[in-house]
Amino acid sequence: MGRWIFHFDFMATQPFPGTITSLVAQAKKRRGMGTRVNVFIDEKFSFAVSILVIEKFRLARGMAVDAAFLTELLRYDGDTKAYAKAIFFLGYRARSEAEVRERLKRDEWPDEVIERVLQKLREQGFLNDENFSNLWVENRSHSRPRGGRMLQQELRQKGVDKETIAAALPGAEEESENALAALKTKLRLWEKFDEKTAREKGIGFLMRRGFNYGVAKTAWDQSHEEDEES
Repeated sequence: MGRWIFHFDFMATQPFPGTITSLVAQAKKRRGMGTRVNVFIDEKFSFAVSILVIEKFRLARGMAVDAAFLTELLRYDGDTKAYAKAIFFLGYRARSEAEVRERLKRDEWPDEVIERVLQKLREQGFLNDENFSNLWVENRSHSRPRGGRMLQQELRQKGVDKETIAAALPGAEEESENALAALKTKLRLWEKFDEKTAREKGIGFLMRRGFNYGVAKTAWDQSHEEDEES
């Protein structure tokens, strides 16, 4: 293909078939999309595709592009762009499948493109709601413990299905440990209050964190038993 020539975006036009007369790499790179290449057919700009498309189909000067081949190129390029967007989105943190789907819909990708991209991400291990849910619960337990009710609500907001959420939620023992850990970070705030008021505030705090009353009460009692023993 020879030496690359860098060029800025051209005005959008309806792609048309013919013989490739030049390939011009765009100077401006769009975030998360890599190098784009303008393809000139019969000396006129016809369409732009990712450099990955150029390499996969070995596009070069003198190559004939008929209507069917053009459709294939543009379909593959659409998938490539949507995939790059999804990978960029996943680069910030783990995401649920619904989050990635919604992000691609916001960019107005057709449903068929979104489904192909999601399938590819699943096959590559980048999308797995079970792993995502387990990681979400684990991170919450370590950074800011909260109860199963709140974890369930958060994961539902991420679009995770009920069965996957149920499998990821802490068991009874871990729920109690999380409640106690959450409570210990706040105990000093209530030292100035009488015992009844402090107890109400502590249990109320845990219930707002998603723990049920029974778990919250047990955690409060346990925290004070430990204080008496120490």
